[in-house]
Amino acid sequence: MVRITSSCAASANVSEPTQQRSTKLAPIDELLLFLMHLSVGLPLRDLANRFGIHRTTASRIIATWTHFLYHLLGSVRLWIPKEEVKAHLPPEFSAFPDTQVVLDCTEFFCQTPSSLVLQSEVFSTYKSHTTFKAMIGIAPHSPITFVSALYAGSLSDREIFKLSGITKLLTADTAIMVDKGFLVDNLVPCKVYRPAFLSNRSQMCREDVQQTQSIARLRVHVERCIRRVKENKLFDKVIPLSVCGSIDQLFSVACFLVNYQNGPLVKAWAGK
Repeated sequence: MVRITSSCAASANVSEPTQQRSTKLAPIDELLLFLMHLSVGLPLRDLANRFGIHRTTASRIIATWTHFLYHLLGSVRLWIPKEEVKAHLPPEFSAFPDTQVVLDCTEFFCQTPSSLVLQSEVFSTYKSHTTFKAMIGIAPHSPITFVSALYAGSLSDREIFKLSGITKLLTADTAIMVDKGFLVDNLVPCKVYRPAFLSNRSQMCREDVQQTQSIARLRVHVERCIRRVKENKLFDKVIPLSVCGSIDQLFSVACFLVNYQNGPLVKAWAGK
């Protein structure tokens, strides 16, 4: 563990070993403090009062554990080989047996920057607010297998898909399942399952309607997974710009921890 000792030390990558603890809290209490900040959304002043420490110390503990868990949990490979995905494929995906990952984007509010240029970059027309945006992917049997970095809320799903680097993980004999906003057919080497567009037609044909309904029923699982991530109350409120330096790692840690939660997304898959 690299312990953050001060803001100057953090910026200069200066650290001290964990054995030389700079706080009076035991490591298990520091972890509890971090989880109370992430999961319950308690502010620094509240945490400092509960644990009997200075507010700055609480901030450094959160920064230390964010950095530590990001590298510890992030060292475990998320992406699952296609053979393993196929071996655990739920029967509900029988019509789409080559699906490797189900993708969707999510947004959460951030503080509005004073700069008009920055405001235009992070303003989301979908949310009518300044936001951070990320892409999450799950395997058909529900574990998170891909987490992108955070991007400005003005970026489209297609642009985030392109920047995320997921195309390097896809092969020609696999497929992805996405929403209508992911117009990525020319970006990937594989098949794309996406709800059909009406285009210039007066109505969809029966096959398109049936496929769209099937994809919508299966895509809801990635939305359930994203809901689990957002159950961390830290993301319920507007993220202040002062934590922009660590919010990317905090979001990734929240996603990593979802894979360690008890219980499947769908009860029928409990034995799979």
